[in-house]
Parts: sequence; C-alpha cells; structure tokens
Amino acid sequence: MQLPKTGMKNLWYRLSCWRFSQHQELLHRARYRTFSTCVIACVAYIGIAVRLVDVMVVRTPDCTSGCQQQECQMRQNITDRNGVILATQLVTASVYANPKVVINAKEAALKLSELFPHLTYKKILKKLESESGFIWIERHVSPKMQQAVHSLGIPGVYLMNDSKRVYPHGGLACHVIGRCDIDGSGVSGIEAAFDTFLNTQPTDLKLSLDIRVQHVVHDELTAAIANFQAVAGNVMVMDVQTGEIIAMVSLPEYDLNRPMKSIEVGFNRNTLGVYEQGSTFKILNAAIALETGVATENSIFDATHAYKIGRFAITDFKGQNRPLTLTEALVHSSNIAAIKICQKYGLQIQKQFMETFGVLRPVNLEISELGTPLVPRNWTETSMMTISYGYGISVTPLHTLVAIASVVNDGYIPTPTLKFVGNRSERINSFRKNPCISKKTSATIRKILREVVKHGTATADIEGYHVFGKTGTAYQIVGKGGYGSDANRKRTTSFIGGFSAKNPRYVLILMLDNPKTAPGTYGYATAGWNAKPTAGKIIERIAPLLGVAPDFNEEEENDDSMQLTKLSEIGD
Repeated sequence: MQLPKTGMKNLWYRLSCWRFSQHQELLHRARYRTFSTCVIACVAYIGIAVRLVDVMVVRTPDCTSGCQQQECQMRQNITDRNGVILATQLVTASVYANPKVVINAKEAALKLSELFPHLTYKKILKKLESESGFIWIERHVSPKMQQAVHSLGIPGVYLMNDSKRVYPHGGLACHVIGRCDIDGSGVSGIEAAFDTFLNTQPTDLKLSLDIRVQHVVHDELTAAIANFQAVAGNVMVMDVQTGEIIAMVSLPEYDLNRPMKSIEVGFNRNTLGVYEQGSTFKILNAAIALETGVATENSIFDATHAYKIGRFAITDFKGQNRPLTLTEALVHSSNIAAIKICQKYGLQIQKQFMETFGVLRPVNLEISELGTPLVPRNWTETSMMTISYGYGISVTPLHTLVAIASVVNDGYIPTPTLKFVGNRSERINSFRKNPCISKKTSATIRKILREVVKHGTATADIEGYHVFGKTGTAYQIVGKGGYGSDANRKRTTSFIGGFSAKNPRYVLILMLDNPKTAPGTYGYATAGWNAKPTAGKIIERIAPLLGVAPDFNEEEENDDSMQLTKLSEIGD
C-alpha cells in the first residue's frame, strides 16, 4: 500500500492513526479499572464472609474449645445395685458472650447485672471488655432466666445448650458418689475414679450400694448422733462373701447439688480417717491365739489384778477380778486377759498376722480417699500388748471391717468393692485362696462373738437373726499427747458384727465420735450404751430388706440371752 503523496491526505492519515491509538489506550485503561474494581470487590466480599464465619460459626479458638467441651457428650448415670439413679445428667442452658461482637459493653454489663444480681457490674464489664472471644456469664440458668436473656436482645450475648450433674438423693451417699466440677469432670469419689468410664461408655455405672439400706443406716446414725450429742459418726455394711459394700455413711455430710460449706463435711471417716479401734481388735487377738494353737476357747487367763506396764496399770472396765476363759475374756472385754493372750504367741507372730489381716497397709478400693495406717515404728513388747486390746495402732474403719470379715468368713479375705458384682459365684471363688485362718478357728470366733452378743458387752441381739459382734471404746489423744484426764477425756465408741452367726452374710461397723451420756445410760458413754444399741436398730431394719430370713430353730430362744431392749451393765 502506498502512502498518500499529497500533503492534505498525509495529514488526514496521520490524524486518523492518532485517534485510533487514543481510543485503544482508553479502552485498555477502562478494562484495567474494571478488573481492579472486581478484584477489590471480591477481596472485600471474601473478607466479610470470613468474618461472618468467624463470628457466627467459628467465633474464636477459645470459644470453640469451650463449646465443644460442653456439648460433645452426656455423662452416664450412676445407679445403686437395684438400678435406682444416684447421679444423672440434666440438660440445661448457660449464658455466654463474645466480647468482640458486643457493641456497647457498658450498657450490656448494666443489663446483665440487673438480671443476675449476684454478678456485679464491674465484674461483668471487665469480662465484656476483654480481648477474649468467649466468656461465661452464668452457668445452668432456669428456663425463666433463659427467656429473660433472650428478651434483653444484647448483641454478642448468647445461650448455649449445657448439661449439669444432678444427684436425686442429695447428700445420702455423698462420700461414695463424690462430685463433679462445674464443667462435669469428676473431682472426688466414684465420679473421679470412673471419670473416663462415665464419659465414654454407653452404659450406666452400677454400684454395690443399696439405697434402701443406705437410708436406714443414715436415719439411725443421725438419730444416734443427736441423742448422744456425738461430734460425728460413720457406718459401713458389707457383704462378707463378695466384699460388696452395701452401705457407707459418714456424718457430717453435704448436699451434692450444692457447694461444700467446709472441707470437714467432705471427709470420709470410713475410708480416710485413721483411729485407734479399741476392743474390737480383741477379736483379732483371740483369732491369732486360736489359730496358732496356744489357746482354746476354754483356756484360762488370770484377770484378777491390774497389769503393770512401766508406771502404767492396765485395768478392765467393770472388771471381773478373777481368772477368765478366752471366751469370757471377750464376753467381758478384758484388757488384762488380752495382754495375757498375746504373750502366749509373741510379737513376731502378732505382726505377721496383722500383715496377713491387711491392717498394716492401705486397703484397695475404687475411690482415692483412702487412709494409711499408723503403725509402731519399732514393734516392741509394749506395742504388742497395747495392740492386743486396740491401742498403739491406728487404722481406718474399712481396715477393721475387712479384717473382721475375713476372720468370720472361714478365713477368706474379701476384697472390698463399691461396684456391683454381676457374677457372684465367680467373685466368691476368687477369694477361696490362702485363707488367713482355718475354718475351725473362724467357726470358734463366730461362736464366741455370738456369746458376746447374748451375754456380754454387745447385747444387740435380734430375735431370729442370731447376731454376733463386739463393742469397742477407745480414748482419743488430746492436745500434744496422752488421753487426757477423766474430766476432759474424749472417746470413740464402736460396734462390729454381723448376721447370722452360723452362716454369716453381712457384717457392719459403726463408730461414734465422742458421744456423751444420755437419759437411760446411767452416766455411761461407752460403746455398750450407744454404739451397740444403734447397731442393733440398724440390723433389725436392714435384715429384712436384704432378704435374710429369720431362723427361729437355730438355737434356743427362751434362755437368758440379752435382747435388744435390755442394756448390758458392761460398757466396753
């Protein structure tokens, strides 16, 4: 193509090219601006979407973890052996806030403080002005309060589905069940011991407790503490064949549905407290003598005079001041005879058997609130003598219960448990190894303890049930040491026994902390006047509940046996 040669045509051509290039440049610039605007708009929309997801779904990492912790699962129920619910999970709602979404923190804090008077304005405002993405306002609110929160319509304040641990029986079995923290994690008792099980397993946790028996025990123990003005008290009932603990009550108690008012009410005296047991240890002393063959039930031990240990004189409460058979020594609870008995077999044998009975080490049980025995650092002759009648060694009531249960259970030592035993026969057979004493010795001990109930210090007999048992009264150490004078002495009284003597099924231990005299006790505050009759009332009520049928043909019923309502004149 040839360029125009004339001047005008050449000028026109150049002008047309310039205009075309200008049009192309404007078109390119428009396309660039349009593209840039679209990119900016897309980024803005993406940012808005991310923020909406963050606020409405994700919120913040803190909020996510808090919500997941509350909504991920429901904790399983805890029931007694008959399926009665002891602990369950209740669906509730809780109020929380995302401070990053709250528009006016001061206004929101004012409204919330008016709705929840126990929460101060300053406290709420401090939370709402924090940098956190999740804060609790109030946990487990009622339906009425939920509606009130909705009506406030505060941006950034929400309701969340929550769950709360509820205990239908309040404090009836508080020391066994234990409690959870506000987030539903177990912190004591069964709740802590089986925390993982309760959060992961699809089935309820069934305990060995029988809430009916628990109620009876609680009722009678409460009445005894009030009647004898005791500081505290505790009772356990055990199936001697399986080791299942049927009832465990420790008073004072606390309502599991409310915060504990003091640490003392959370103290489980049955498993955590260690005490000198007093005369109940004379059962073990007699069992060792019978098993080693150094004595029989009719062997004679002179209890005519007090026994001197250094500058101390060991005497008997309501002493007989005469020679006693081994059976009589337990019937009359003779400290002097107990010393004479242990001297027959010696301290090494005593220590060996105490180890076998399990009183020198902590007892294995599902809960963690377990006490450690206080034993002599040097096991001397003096230690041997004081231990024979229940002093110089401190153990938990659970130790004593297991030891005595093994002595009366043909020597088979049961492993205590708070879980329901499904296969009873398998459980019983698992204990039938390495008995601590022979069946013959065990039968003799039951026979002697039956005589104690019929004629001695533990006259808590129930017609048709042939109760066996023994009382104990131990003085408490006061001040920096010693047992105090007669004017300020404190004592722990106890009863341990079971039913029935021929084929024992259940054993129980009952203890009262520093009981006082009461009308009808003739000025006495020893176990024969308080622990013994209380145990008798408990046995009378729980034996039918446990399905133990009375037997009126086992032994003579019209002899001179002491009945429940007839008090012994012997205190220990």
